[in-house]
Amino acid sequence: MTEVLIEENFVHIDGTDMNVILNLLDRLGLEAEPTAPRHVSERHSWVLALHWLREGQISEAVEAALPGVFAEIRQHFVAGGKVPPAQIAVYGLDGLLLRSFEADIAA
Repeated sequence: MTEVLIEENFVHIDGTDMNVILNLLDRLGLEAEPTAPRHVSERHSWVLALHWLREGQISEAVEAALPGVFAEIRQHFVAGGKVPPAQIAVYGLDGLLLRSFEADIAA
C-alpha cells in the first residue's frame, strides 16, 4: 500500500529524477508513488512536496532519516547540473504541513 505521494514538478523533475527519489524512499521502507502537482512553485528555488498517507504524524525513524535522504536527492540534482530543491515538505492527510527541512547550503 502506498504510504507517500511525491508531487511531480515538470519544471524540475524528470523521469530519472523521480526514480531516484522513489528508490531513496524505498530504502526507508516507504512505498511511494508520483502524484499530480498540488503546490505550484515557479521560483528559481523550489520545494519537493511529499504527502504522508498514514494517519497521524511521521514516524520518528522516518523523520530522523529524511534529512539524509533530502541531502542525497539534492546531490543527485547537483551532479546532473540541475537546480536542487531548496526544501522538502511533508504534508498530512488534511493537507497541513507535518514537517519540512531546509537545505543546508553550506553542505
